[in-house]
Amino acid sequence: MDKRFFNLFNLTEDQAIALLKTPTEQLDAPTDRYVAASHLIKYPTERSINALIEAVQNRSSELYDRITGRKALESLGRLQARKALPLISTCLGDEDCYTVENAVWAIGEIGTEDTAILEEIAQLLEKTEQSYRIIIQTLAKLNYQPAASRIKKFVEADDKPIVSAAVSAICRLTGDYSQIQTVVDFLQHESVNARRSCIQDLIDAQYY
Repeated sequence: MDKRFFNLFNLTEDQAIALLKTPTEQLDAPTDRYVAASHLIKYPTERSINALIEAVQNRSSELYDRITGRKALESLGRLQARKALPLISTCLGDEDCYTVENAVWAIGEIGTEDTAILEEIAQLLEKTEQSYRIIIQTLAKLNYQPAASRIKKFVEADDKPIVSAAVSAICRLTGDYSQIQTVVDFLQHESVNARRSCIQDLIDAQYY
């Protein structure tokens, strides 16, 4: 890793915003805008939020633009930028599943009781090749109870972290903890991902 990369993490807010606004082809490295978008979480100002919003609005199909847009969504979530919520919600229909994943996560961080947005997130459970674990966790976090019946089918999923999230979410959304032992049992699973995931799911369900 060269010194330029380290220097990026000492950017001022002005420098980070300027980088974020610079076309990719004019940068020393195509990842500089991604790093700038990440760096702006240090500056919870209107200027930073507006620059991140612009990065989401202006993303194209070009790879590094998509990557920057995803990171901008994540940073807006970390900044809990409520003014960005309408824009972030439009990303739920994006063709790029990773953009959708970051949009869902950001909405979960910002928080909303808007049933239209919550229902759109729930409908993602019916689409293929989505980040179901993040979607399920977000629906539970935002207490969208109408999603419980649609989450139930994921209790039988092949992916154990998804199963763990689904069981935990159903417990939280319905108040019925009769199946929580399924999540507890994953603590002994051979898969490290299953073990790590179930710890978070038990914490989220406040089942200690």
